[in-house]
Amino acid sequence: MQDVGLGQAAAQKWWGILPRFDPDAGNVVAEPPGSGYGFWAGAPSAVYDPETARFYCYYRARWPLGDRRGGLCRVVASTDPSAPASAWEVVWEATREQFGANSIERSALIRDPFSRQWRLYVSSETAQPYDRNPATWRVDLLEASSIGALDTRERRIVMDSAMYGFSHVKDPVVLVLGGEYLAFTSVAWRDQHLGPDADGLLRSRGRGMIALHRSVDGIDFPTAQVVAEAGPEGWGGINVRPSAVVYLAPCWTMLFDAGTTRADSYDEQTMLAVSSDLRAWRPLTPAHTPWVRSSYGSGSIRYVDVLFVGNSVHYFYEYARRDRAHELRHATVSVA
Repeated sequence: MQDVGLGQAAAQKWWGILPRFDPDAGNVVAEPPGSGYGFWAGAPSAVYDPETARFYCYYRARWPLGDRRGGLCRVVASTDPSAPASAWEVVWEATREQFGANSIERSALIRDPFSRQWRLYVSSETAQPYDRNPATWRVDLLEASSIGALDTRERRIVMDSAMYGFSHVKDPVVLVLGGEYLAFTSVAWRDQHLGPDADGLLRSRGRGMIALHRSVDGIDFPTAQVVAEAGPEGWGGINVRPSAVVYLAPCWTMLFDAGTTRADSYDEQTMLAVSSDLRAWRPLTPAHTPWVRSSYGSGSIRYVDVLFVGNSVHYFYEYARRDRAHELRHATVSVA
C-alpha cells in the first residue's frame, strides 16, 4: 500500500496498514566510518520538533568486531529530511569511553511532553562490573533542556539486566501513551537453550526477545513483560528486537528485526507485527519473509524508525550497501 491516502484505503476497506517504502530509493543521512563488513551507521531514533521545524535523528557509528564496535553516537538535525548527509548538522555526540562502555547501540530520543526536556535513553555495554552487577548491556538516561546540553556525566541507570533476571537489556524504543511511558527493549534469558529432549538434544531457545516496560515518569521502570520470543517456542529464528511501534487506527504496528540463524546477528531483516493491546502481538511476515529489503550486500534493512509528519510517513533505517557496510538512510511515503 505505497503512496495510497488513508481516505482511499478506508474506501477500499483497508485499515491500520503501514505503507511500505522503497529502501533503495532513500537518501543517505550518515555514512559509516569505513568501507566493508562491520562498518555501520544506523540504529536511528528520530523526532520531529515543530517548534524548530527540524528533524532530529540519533544514530551510532560502529566499527568491526575486534575494533571499536559501537564507538560513537550522534544526534544530527535538518529542516529537510531528504537533504544529503553533508547538510545534516551534528548537534550532539559522545564516545563509548564517555559512557565507560565497550560499545553503544540503538538508543531512544524523545521530547518529554510534560517537562519539555529532551531525553535520550542510551543503550551501552558496560566495560566493567558495577553495583554488584556483571558487565552487560543496560539503559541509561540523559536529560537536558536542549539536545546539545545532554551530558554523559549526568547519566542515570533506568534499566539493567539484574532488575528483571535477563542476560541483558538494550535497544530501547520509548513512547508516551496517555501519560504512561512505555519502553520496548531487546532482552534474553540467561539460559538460551532448551533440553535436553527425549533424544538428548540441546536446542537454542533463541538469544533475543522483546520486553515491554511501563513507567509513570519515564525514569522508574519497575516491571518487564516478555511480549515476543524467538526460537521454537516463539516466532522462530534466533533473535527478535524491537525497531518501532506506531499506532494506525484501529491497531498498533511493530516493526522488529529478526535473524533466522546465529550468523544473522549483524544482518537482521525487518519484520512486521500487529496488536490491539501492546501485549499480544501477531507477526505478519510469515517464514521470516522481510517486509522490506536492500538490493545489495546481505539485503539487510534493520532498526527502522517511523515518524508521521503532516501527510507523510518518514522512515529512518540502517541499509546494507554493495560493499556490505551499512549506512543510515531516510525515505518518505505520502499518505495524503
